[in-house]
Amino acid sequence: MQIPSTISIWLSEQAGPLIIIGCLIAFIMVVLFLSARNRSASMNEKRAGSNEYTFVNYLSAYGFDANIARITYQYLQEKQNVSFPIEASDSLDEDLGLGSGDIAESVADLLALTERESQPGMMHTPLITVEDLVRYLQASPRKAEIAAA
Repeated sequence: MQIPSTISIWLSEQAGPLIIIGCLIAFIMVVLFLSARNRSASMNEKRAGSNEYTFVNYLSAYGFDANIARITYQYLQEKQNVSFPIEASDSLDEDLGLGSGDIAESVADLLALTERESQPGMMHTPLITVEDLVRYLQASPRKAEIAAA
């Protein structure tokens, strides 16, 4: 007579709950994917008339450097793969889906693209919106200004 393995008995008892948990996780993943796709399509539809030109004009009207605004828009569209038109009020994490690592990478890349240098302690608040990002870049000194000083 053969003694049954305790592992096989345990697995046979746990198979039902494990299958249910696996199905729930798969269902949640599908719902999250469809929700994200629906939100992206909705933002594309709402912002049908918005583009890089309107973004730059909007920020220029409030005294922002048009070149920095343009570079920021292009960077977010191309490098961070934002598939819908960007607005200045968009939240970097919630609307654009950027994590803290992505935001730090974007800041470093954009400082290099705009030939500016980060000053430690200059950013006293976290970057929440695209407008905050452009404001931080504009407030950062040019590399030539630092070298001359």
